[in-house]
Amino acid sequence: MPTFLAVIIFSAAKNVNRRKAIRETWLRFADTRRVEHFFVIGTAGLKVDSIEALNSEHQHNKDLLLLPYLKDSYSGLTAKLLEAFKWIAQQHQFEFLLKVDDDSFVRLDALYDEMVEKDRATKSEAHSTLYWGYFDGRAHVKRTGQWTESDWFLCDRYLPYALGGGYVLSRRLVDYVVTSAPLLQHYKSEDVSLGVWLSPLAINRVHETRFDTEFKSRGCIDTYLISHKQSVAEMKAKYDSLVTQGRLCASGESEVKLAYEYNWKVQPSKCCVRNVTMIS
Repeated sequence: MPTFLAVIIFSAAKNVNRRKAIRETWLRFADTRRVEHFFVIGTAGLKVDSIEALNSEHQHNKDLLLLPYLKDSYSGLTAKLLEAFKWIAQQHQFEFLLKVDDDSFVRLDALYDEMVEKDRATKSEAHSTLYWGYFDGRAHVKRTGQWTESDWFLCDRYLPYALGGGYVLSRRLVDYVVTSAPLLQHYKSEDVSLGVWLSPLAINRVHETRFDTEFKSRGCIDTYLISHKQSVAEMKAKYDSLVTQGRLCASGESEVKLAYEYNWKVQPSKCCVRNVTMIS
C-alpha cells in the first residue's frame, strides 16, 4: 500500500548520534504503519571521508536523502526544504508529510493514528489542504545577526507560520510548493518561507498546542505529539518512559511556560496570548 505519512528529518553530516538515537527511539513507533522517513543532508563542500561515511550509513539504513549541490547552513535551509519537497514529490507516493528537525522527538504512533482517524472521518477539502503546526504571527522581522532578512519587504512582522521544529502538510500543498518553486522568494528561515508561500491560499491552518516547537521548550507534557530541542539523552528517556510506563514524561509533567491558542480573528500581532496550561 502507498505511504500515508512521509517524514523528512533535517539533519547534518556530523549529527550521526542524533540520527542513531531517532532510529532507536521514536521511529520505532512507526511499527507496521504506512510511514517512510528520510534524513535530509546537504553534502556540498564536505570532505571525502565524510561523504564516504554518509554513503556507508545510507547503505546500512537506506534512509538518507543526500543533496550534493546544497551546503548545509542556516542560510540554506529554505533551499534545503524545497529540494526535499521536490525529491519526495517526484519519488514517492504519500498523503501527508511531516517535517521535523533531528532534535525533535515525535509520538509517531499517536500522531499517525490521529491523522488516519481524521482522514477516515472526513475526505473534505479542508483535510486535503492541511497545514498543521504551532503557529506564530507576532514575531518581528530580524534585522541583525544570522537571521537578518535583507530581502524582506512585506511588513514589519513575519506572516503567520508554523514553527519549524515540526509541522504537517497535505500532499496537495507539497505539490503546490514544488510547482511554484521557480517563483518563490527565499527567506533565511524555512518555516517563515513556507508560511509566506502558503499565506494567500484558502487552506486549513490548524494550530496545535501539543506541538512543543518553540525556540525553547515549554516543558514536558504527556500529551505532546512533538517535542523540539531534545538532546539524545532526552530522546532516549522519553522513549524508555513510553515503553515502560506508557507516558512521555518519566519524572512527571512540567510546564516552563504557558501555551497559547492562535486567534485567527485578530491581527497577527495580537494572535498569541499565553493563557493555556497543558497540565490537566
